[in-house]
Amino acid sequence: MKPARGDSSRLQDILEAIEAIERHPVKDRPAFDSDELLRFFVLKHIEILGEAIFKLSTELKDRHPQVPWNKVEKTRHILVHDYFDVNWDIVWRIMEQHLPSLKHEVQKVMKFEGFKSA
Repeated sequence: MKPARGDSSRLQDILEAIEAIERHPVKDRPAFDSDELLRFFVLKHIEILGEAIFKLSTELKDRHPQVPWNKVEKTRHILVHDYFDVNWDIVWRIMEQHLPSLKHEVQKVMKFEGFKSA
């Protein structure tokens, strides 16, 4: 049986998923749309960070209401369960507009909580 993963590990999972996406910069939207592997790579990492957020403790999320935990969880749920109808406009917007601020917020939470970043 695997040991339980705590909030520190889950927050690190979120950062690692965002950083994986950052390691594969996309020139522009047409390049994103034309690269099926990249689109699904980004989608998978958004799902991973959404799952990590879902499994964070309620107490941690309650201490940091400035982070849009619920919104990310709901987005992950939609992406996973409506996989035949993925809205790539939303995925693009998440990648371009929302992940940088989420990364910043998660880093602040880790510092506030006294968790070390890997």
